Amino acid sequence: MLTGLFLVPPSLKSQAAPPSADEQALRGIETEIAKLEQQNDSTFAKFFAKDWICVGPTRVLSKTEFVENIQHNFLTHANGLNPYTIEKKNVQVRVFGDTAVVTYIKEYRQEPDTTKFFNEDDTDVFTREAGGWRLRFTKVAPVQTQSASS
Repeated sequence: MLTGLFLVPPSLKSQAAPPSADEQALRGIETEIAKLEQQNDSTFAKFFAKDWICVGPTRVLSKTEFVENIQHNFLTHANGLNPYTIEKKNVQVRVFGDTAVVTYIKEYRQEPDTTKFFNEDDTDVFTREAGGWRLRFTKVAPVQTQSASS
């Protein structure tokens, strides 16, 4: 007697569900935020809820404080561009009705010496409003490295 066994045709094993419209929209927002942040363009705050906060390892920033920091960076860098690139890697999007959680590793890589970089482990929480998805909360943490024995 065979129990608990069923065979999945190989053609179905490798097929993942296509991304939902919500997932595509959230990935697009994350990409746009990274692009605008790299340019020190504070217009990315249009994606933030009015009460957005960012919790980091050493401090908490309000939306107003974060925008002020970006505007200050714009004034202190030539043409507003940061001397590094910003890339979001390993982006995972989870949608739960009108709430979504997006996790990723944010890599800052210095230009022109791209061997110099640092990463953050970020989590963004979005809620759906009448005008679309709004970023409500961001948590930034150091990337946890695994030891060689792990």
